[in-house]
Amino acid sequence: MKRAIIGGFISLIGSIWTLAVIICANNYTIDGWSTPPGKLLTQLAESNLMLWFCISIALVILGIVFMVIEYFKKDS
Repeated sequence: MKRAIIGGFISLIGSIWTLAVIICANNYTIDGWSTPPGKLLTQLAESNLMLWFCISIALVILGIVFMVIEYFKKDS
């Protein structure tokens, strides 16, 4: 149960960081972008926020993994 709560908080923190990085990237203006990476990924790359975006997505995934492991864990 304790790991599920910790996983929930890690996932929540990662979600907030992801939202903050996306908001910061949207404030960065770009002249043009191509279709395969898209506008958001181009803004993230040009504003040097790609590392923080990857870290925040990794936190979301880590929190979900903690919750899934705790959910399927057999109690002795």
